Amino acid sequence: MVTPHQVSAVNPVANEFDNPKVTKRSKSAAGLPGVYHAMQHAIPARGLLPLLTMNKHGGVDCPGCAWPEPAQGDIGVVEFCENGAKAIAEETTPDRAGVDFWAQHTVQDLRAKTDHWLGKQGRITAPMLYDRSSGDEHYRPVSWDEAYRIIAEQLQETEPEEAIWYTSGRASNEAAYMFGLLARRHGSNNLPDCGNMCHESTGSALGETLGLGKGSVTMNDFYITDLMISVGQNPGTNHPRALTAFQKCKENGGKILAINPIPETGLMAFSEPQSVKGALGISEKLADEYLQIRLDGDRAFFQALNRELIRRDAIDHEFLDKFCSGVEETIEHLNSLDDAELLRGCGLSMAEIQKAADIVEESSSVIVTWTLGVTQHKNAVYTIREMVNFLLLTGNIGKPGAGTAPLRGHSNVQGNRTVGIWEKMPDRFLQALEDRFGFDVPREDGLDTVDALRAMWEGKTKFFMSLGGNLVRVASDTTRLESAMSQQELTVHLSTKPNGSHAWPGEKSLILPVRARTDEDVQAAGRQQITVENSVGIVSASVGKRRANKDLDLQAEPEIIGKIGHHTFGDDFWLPMVDDYGVVRDHIEATIPGFEDYNRRIEIPGGFALPNGPRERIFHTATGKAQLTVNQTEVIELPEGHLLLQTVRSHDQYNSTIYGLDDRYRGVKNGRRVVFVNPEDARERGLRDGDLVDIVSVFRGEERRAPNFRVVEYPSARDCVTTYFPEANVLVPMDSVAELSNTPVSKSVIVRLEPLGTRAEDHVSEKAEAK
Repeated sequence: MVTPHQVSAVNPVANEFDNPKVTKRSKSAAGLPGVYHAMQHAIPARGLLPLLTMNKHGGVDCPGCAWPEPAQGDIGVVEFCENGAKAIAEETTPDRAGVDFWAQHTVQDLRAKTDHWLGKQGRITAPMLYDRSSGDEHYRPVSWDEAYRIIAEQLQETEPEEAIWYTSGRASNEAAYMFGLLARRHGSNNLPDCGNMCHESTGSALGETLGLGKGSVTMNDFYITDLMISVGQNPGTNHPRALTAFQKCKENGGKILAINPIPETGLMAFSEPQSVKGALGISEKLADEYLQIRLDGDRAFFQALNRELIRRDAIDHEFLDKFCSGVEETIEHLNSLDDAELLRGCGLSMAEIQKAADIVEESSSVIVTWTLGVTQHKNAVYTIREMVNFLLLTGNIGKPGAGTAPLRGHSNVQGNRTVGIWEKMPDRFLQALEDRFGFDVPREDGLDTVDALRAMWEGKTKFFMSLGGNLVRVASDTTRLESAMSQQELTVHLSTKPNGSHAWPGEKSLILPVRARTDEDVQAAGRQQITVENSVGIVSASVGKRRANKDLDLQAEPEIIGKIGHHTFGDDFWLPMVDDYGVVRDHIEATIPGFEDYNRRIEIPGGFALPNGPRERIFHTATGKAQLTVNQTEVIELPEGHLLLQTVRSHDQYNSTIYGLDDRYRGVKNGRRVVFVNPEDARERGLRDGDLVDIVSVFRGEERRAPNFRVVEYPSARDCVTTYFPEANVLVPMDSVAELSNTPVSKSVIVRLEPLGTRAEDHVSEKAEAK
């Protein structure tokens, strides 16, 4: 057993087939190349039919990102992007990871495979059980009844604080609500989810300052705003459909200011494949200004911008007087800050700050939109609070074309939180559950993702259940997590395809194959539909109609959760929810404000909007007003020879799902073990394009190493390097987290690059000789 103070020096995930080549980068996003690559995935996987109705009323909601659908009158011929097509292809693939696959590969074999390879094996066809005590290192088929018996027995023997219930953001409202109910029926609020690792900093900051941990804009606001400030985003890969909205913003006279340490193709130029110009290969410039900021420099930038606006008296005094508190002390603090320190922190010039202020002054409405490039720093909560300060100082909350726009990743991660997947849900919700279902609902706060991982690592837990997702690969400190997962008495994964988490089973481990979003789900009451919430708080229905997987021994997520509850506790409320998901929605309506007339309103094309106080200038904060805040400036100091590293997705990736090994927007083909380095930073370290290095981080005296990365010279901000996750997650310490939100710090990791004395071409030759 690995003890808590030991950390492996080498990431054990093999990548023997990784052979990255560097080619010319695409100069514009989407366009006909995007269509071509989408069809390369969709056609072989038989995914065209679901794509035709995806993100439309009566069709399936995209299982990828949470970008909102246009208003009904603005819906296009197709409403999917390249990566949406790839996500559908993952579900509709004819490939099968059947019983023979698991019989062929031991757990140790699986550990030697990449997640890309594992995912390409296809859909899991039947429930599988691993039992270490049997001496057999394979997963073997098991019946559903036996699987439910094993889970029920383990839960009955496990204390509530010893169980971890993890949720992926792809789960539906219905499944997530039932999952939270199951955890609380067992007696705990240990409900970590992927949101803890992504936008928890957003929720912490917005909840405190505006009274709601969600964005305040509508889809129409993107179209009509005078200025959109995009911070730490790569929409061309992570939410490509946003580019259409950004283009409409430009067509309506709006401007876009892009802030990022590396230039992202989707923010520079966009080719709309459904337009005549796009079909002809003509792209349009999106960003009017690009500020190449230093990693973790966003807070310093907004502090400098805010102070410049205060100096110009370009602030909305009427709005501040009527709707805000904390104004005087915030302005006093901003005026006290040192110009040189702010510029050093953000890596920009005063001329660039003043140019940004000029653009703001010319704009009567401003949206600030951000993603994980903002939220995964140590000071992320303070950065978002400073962004809110900017919007409040300029009166850009609660009016058309203005507000906060945090863009969520997974398609329903925001909805999961709304329906109860949070370790700190308010007492009014917990009391409503108790009144509705008649059991004692625990009131103590549970464990978030990082604290749950710590508890698993320290041997304090016995049971882990994952509603979708691939936690071993998406969480930080990979080596520790692999060990922590394998120490559990029972691990349970609801999955569609093999993934890296399956390679690190507990003493016993169950893989329960689930119906995907595109699969038809027929229960006692007939064909079922599920619901999701997008990034602007719209709840809509999703209907799976595909019958091609009827021959597989699959069950739906709500069905599995309800049957676990029935087998474990015997309550009479579980099976009616399995028979008819409308019953689940009735329970949600009865326990959560904003879901009135739930079952009727999801039949309305476009769905319905949940309440949003800041949108109406109603702020449910401690003071009843929007709260400006004082945030200190803290510049990360780098030891000599070190760099700041951020982890990002490649274009052929969605979270831990690796669709392919190419990233045409960054000019990488056939590989993922690359590190993007500013050419001057490379030369100062005696490196050049093509050299192989180990990336090493040191935290509190412990060294972590990600081996064998190819240097790619890239126009990055100075002192800043970029690589892909999950390959670099091993470098992010479990205890390195954002203040207040406890989110892993994956966007500002202090590292050094250790040359291996060989180049990528030589490495390829050595592999060829070995083969």
